[in-house]
Amino acid sequence: MNNDLDALLALQADDVVIHGLEERLGALEPRIRELDQRRARLTDAMRRSEDAVGDEEKKQAWVRDKIAEHKALIDRNAAQMDAVTNMKMAAAATAQMEQAKAIVVAEEGDLVVINRKLDELRAVLHGQQGELAVLAAAQEVARGEVAAERAEIDGAVAVARASRARVAETVTASLRSKYDRIRVRRQPEAVFAMNGFSCGACDTAIPMQRRHIMSNTGAIDVCEGCGVLMYFPS
Repeated sequence: MNNDLDALLALQADDVVIHGLEERLGALEPRIRELDQRRARLTDAMRRSEDAVGDEEKKQAWVRDKIAEHKALIDRNAAQMDAVTNMKMAAAATAQMEQAKAIVVAEEGDLVVINRKLDELRAVLHGQQGELAVLAAAQEVARGEVAAERAEIDGAVAVARASRARVAETVTASLRSKYDRIRVRRQPEAVFAMNGFSCGACDTAIPMQRRHIMSNTGAIDVCEGCGVLMYFPS
């Protein structure tokens, strides 16, 4: 190998390392994002459960008030019965009492249903609150792990970038510029060894004259098929 090729391959080796580290950094965010999305979904479900509990509690309070109101009416009618001497009035009072009692029975039945539903809704809400507490703890642990991993990767990236900067100075400016342009559209590798008579990246056959020049001079050429840099392995 010639010095240009040695330097270029060393530069590419650093770029491959940096690319891998950056991919690891990119993979950290989805881990936190997924936990955040789970928490958001659970928080929304809890909000709906809280609203449902609130609605049932309002119904419960309203039915209890109506039961108390109708029981008070029964008590008043019972008190009036003692003072009634007219049979017609007594019959009317009795009818009112029976009607009120029937309403109370129906309302108490409704209250039983509401209480049962309220218990179920509160149980669901309690379970969601417990799940949220577990998820919050898991998030805290995950965030700590991600932060530690990010710090480790950031340190490795800094070391790799420093190495790349040193190596880049050993590559001729024109070759480095050509290499950097190719890497913009093709990562992580832009330099490939010839595979027999063909490009090592896309298997495009290379004309004999170009192969001869690359083989004899160590020249680094561009593949007409895929645009990568090619060299003839020693």
